[in-house]
Amino acid sequence: MDRGGVLRVAAAALPAFAYFYNVGSIGFWLPLHVRELGWPYTYITLIATWYFTAVTLATPLVGLLSDLTRRPGYILAGGMAVVAATSVAMPHVENPPLLMALRALQGLGLAVGLPIALGSLSLIQGVRRGVASTVIASGLGMSGGAFLSGLMVEYLGFPALFYAAAVTAALSTLVALGWRPPPPPAGGPGLLAALRRMPWEVFVVMAGIAVRNTFASGVFSVVSIIFNKIVGISYTATGVVLAINPAVQASVTTVFERLMRGRALLLYSTGLSGTALAFYLYLTAGSALDLAAAQIALGAFYGATVVSGNTMIIALAPSEIRYTASSLYTFAFNIGWILGTSIAGKVMDAAGVEAWIKLAIAGTLVSGLIPLTLLASPRARRI
Repeated sequence: MDRGGVLRVAAAALPAFAYFYNVGSIGFWLPLHVRELGWPYTYITLIATWYFTAVTLATPLVGLLSDLTRRPGYILAGGMAVVAATSVAMPHVENPPLLMALRALQGLGLAVGLPIALGSLSLIQGVRRGVASTVIASGLGMSGGAFLSGLMVEYLGFPALFYAAAVTAALSTLVALGWRPPPPPAGGPGLLAALRRMPWEVFVVMAGIAVRNTFASGVFSVVSIIFNKIVGISYTATGVVLAINPAVQASVTTVFERLMRGRALLLYSTGLSGTALAFYLYLTAGSALDLAAAQIALGAFYGATVVSGNTMIIALAPSEIRYTASSLYTFAFNIGWILGTSIAGKVMDAAGVEAWIKLAIAGTLVSGLIPLTLLASPRARRI
């Protein structure tokens, strides 16, 4: 690939990096920040509920507008500018409703990241390679955000991590203003007709990740608290351990891309159910090494899930709605977060964090059975 091609891929991948840098920094560390302010788990998980409600409502709209206007760059720049502004404001707010509202507004801005990155890269590189590049950029962003935020919290305090997240969002805004993502293919039957041709298999794939996240989200929304307050490792060690999962995701992505041909369905099912192993290790962990093992397992299983799930949806959907299709996995992912976090905090306050982890082990195991219904679909088995 020539220098221009490399820069084009890097520009397309940057929104995914910025999105997941925010997840690794603010998403992972905000719960620990507000726990130290004395918030109960019900309020802490409500931050995630508000945030994912905003992201969920906005994500398919971003995809539809990108396909309809054929100008996703302007949408990307506007959303990332909102992320930068809210990141700067958040460390100065301690009032729960106001902080939740800021996080929700940030979710509206972040909703532009994944559909446009994934849609652009799949158009530039092809579906499988584009999905793999998106997952690699996402893993690097989340890993970097988690690790650097641990160091910043340890040595500079919580405000520094918010400002660093603002920098990555601002950079993505500037790049979006100077670069035009590729439009979806033209000359098809039109947007509405393409939407009506969406195959049923897409919705089964979406159901699998939605059910998995209904149980997993409650654990992930307090994961920094589990590591730092329950297992008892330091801020720096928490950052290092949090970074392992996305780093493993990024490193195994190309392996799963090669293995996936004709096996996407089985990889997806295994990845969904495999989350249960990581949660069992969380439950029994007594040290940073135990948590590291859990994060390695989580990274490998979720790497299989995100690569195969996105590939199946984009490959099955009509090409005329590439950006819309690229939003559907994230949409289903976020639906699960809304459902899970809306009740997980109440369970944790009433019965303890361990009670929810045990429930999540059972629920994520079951989620892997859902895509196996696609064994009856020849086109799903071929991917």
